[in-house]
Amino acid sequence: MKLPILICRLKTNKPLKKSQTPYVRGYILNKFNKEEYKELHNHSGNGFIYIYPKIQYKIIGGDAILLGIKEGINILGDIILNIKELELKGEIYKVVNGYAKVRFEDFGTTKEMVKYKFISPWLALNEKNYSKYKELDNEGKKELLEKILVGNVLSMSKYLDYNVKEKLKAEILELEDFVVRYKGNKFIGFKGEFLINFNIPNYLGIGRKVSKGFGSVVRVEE
Repeated sequence: MKLPILICRLKTNKPLKKSQTPYVRGYILNKFNKEEYKELHNHSGNGFIYIYPKIQYKIIGGDAILLGIKEGINILGDIILNIKELELKGEIYKVVNGYAKVRFEDFGTTKEMVKYKFISPWLALNEKNYSKYKELDNEGKKELLEKILVGNVLSMSKYLDYNVKEKLKAEILELEDFVVRYKGNKFIGFKGEFLINFNIPNYLGIGRKVSKGFGSVVRVEE
């Protein structure tokens, strides 16, 4: 299917760091905190909404990248022109340039395996599967992560109303794990490359904490 995505790039007078992604998200949430904009923050009056985030926040190449997916397009389109600056931990970053454009990206299963790389840490493990992960040998870890990767794509597809009819296959090519610190907590993050028989549009996130910029992927052209 063709997945509609609004891609907004905000260039500021000083380059942003990837570690500032949660602050960009926090600033926008505080500035546009309305119930009808619940897609901005994945919360409602009744608490957290367990869905694939339709608005995602990234920092790539020193710029803020905001993605609006499907229903997120209208919400992001409503606010993007009103973002003249970003106040991040008391420091002001003036928006000096940027663009917003809608693309219709291929999304869904493919006959061939497609190569991707993570451009931000993939938070694949929760408490339960982290305990299991620690006990496995290298081959077992690889197999577990491949299963989780397939599960992440299936979950994303479900919330984006795409019915996966073919069997998904994933292959980890290279993956490095490291400690990620977020809001005082430690997580195991992964970076590297993988193959999967699925079209994932560039910059979409998979795994945990996608709305905060984690798990973003780009296609690797052979």
